Amino acid sequence: MSEILALILGTWGKFFKFLLLMVLTLVITLAFVYGILRSLPHETSELKLGSGDLSASILFTRETAEGKEFLVMIPPQGWEETGIAVREGDRLTFEAGGKVNIDLAGLNRSLEARYQAEQRIIAAAKKSGKWEKEKDTFVPELYFTREEVQNATPRWKWNGPDGLLNSDRYANPARKKRSIAPDRDYGALLGAVRETGVKPLREDAFFVGKSNTIVAKRTGKLYFVVNDVLNDNEKEFPDMYLVDNIGFFYARVTVTPTK
Repeated sequence: MSEILALILGTWGKFFKFLLLMVLTLVITLAFVYGILRSLPHETSELKLGSGDLSASILFTRETAEGKEFLVMIPPQGWEETGIAVREGDRLTFEAGGKVNIDLAGLNRSLEARYQAEQRIIAAAKKSGKWEKEKDTFVPELYFTREEVQNATPRWKWNGPDGLLNSDRYANPARKKRSIAPDRDYGALLGAVRETGVKPLREDAFFVGKSNTIVAKRTGKLYFVVNDVLNDNEKEFPDMYLVDNIGFFYARVTVTPTK
């Protein structure tokens, strides 16, 4: 894992920024969990906060008139098994939220560009003698050049479960064809049903997005993933382009048994 991070982040400065992003993600996650705990229904039958790894975590389950309802937190670093059992013919209803970004390396580059622009402007202010007089009110970003603003702007935005709108405008067409669901935007929330411990294939994936309802085509466990490039010609590391995704989605899943 350390070798992967070194390849992605390159320098200790970027690694530190990566840690800051992870801390921010953790704070957001804890705030979300706190909100869930305050609003749990009285009939909640199970509460489970995490599982100690990157697998999707079931926050709570409860019986409903239609079947079983689950609230799941989903990290975006690859196919995540939920542990939710599904039978062929079951109706699955999804309502999802949250934000992810599929380009941590790009975020780090934009942060570095902003930092360099700030340092350039501060150095110029110190050289002119302006800094000592105005350092408490001096705002470097007011002096950014247009090029510096562009360099500090992340290419890939944060997106919700429907994916990054019109991501084809930014994508390499050949690489986009290698995403899990080429006909969907990058970053979209996808699902699949497979046996326990069996990583789904491209053809297993279906669109979840902010909301959707599907009928299960097989019996197995429910999986989630964020739509991104699948490097499946490299059997030992097919998630090469998924490991730098950050943020999380959450989904309310209702499983209605077939009659």
